Amino acid sequence: MAVRHYTLDFNLSTPVDSASVVPGLLSVFHEQELTETVHDTNGHGYLATFVGKNGRLVILRVHSHGLVTIDLQCHEGDNFAQLDNLLNALEKKLKVLLSGNITRIKRLPALVRGAKVDRYWPTADGRLVEYDIDEVVYEEDSAYQNIKILHSRQYGNILVLDGDVNLAESDLAYTQAITGNGRENYAGKEVLILGGGDGGILAELVKQKPKMITMVEISFIDCFFIV
Repeated sequence: MAVRHYTLDFNLSTPVDSASVVPGLLSVFHEQELTETVHDTNGHGYLATFVGKNGRLVILRVHSHGLVTIDLQCHEGDNFAQLDNLLNALEKKLKVLLSGNITRIKRLPALVRGAKVDRYWPTADGRLVEYDIDEVVYEEDSAYQNIKILHSRQYGNILVLDGDVNLAESDLAYTQAITGNGRENYAGKEVLILGGGDGGILAELVKQKPKMITMVEISFIDCFFIV
């Protein structure tokens, strides 16, 4: 069973005392039948967990340096409408309680943890990429590498080797971004493609009947020029 993790952050211009924030939020938690447990932070702000009968867990933290964070965890089969209402109620209440002291509010989509189909891929520079993967089509460890074929609603089947995405059946969004997303007409023009990947850009340009296409293999990012 997968777990969904929601986050809601309030960045503040100045630190806030938890005594002026927490009491106003308690009614929202109590309406959802969430039981409160306050934890000792040794003077580093306020920390409480709220646990519901259906397994929901909310972590409320009022940081001493001017940040209020709310983390909500629930199982994948929970009532998403109720969860959305809870987060909306907490956000609305905090906007009132922290009025004039908020510099930024950030609410992210749910991170699905422990799902049968993994949708997240960490990059070499520490970023996290999420694909709309809904099925593992094929997976095997060969003598040389781990081979996966995953199905994406946007890209079709994706080939993943040793955890790195190599190519997909369709990468139209990337191709459109490179070629101008319909803003440029290549008919009768000379085009130079440097790189070109798996030929998606070439295939898209051929449809427009340019005067000539020259394709050169290079080792850096794909690009092209119009003459």
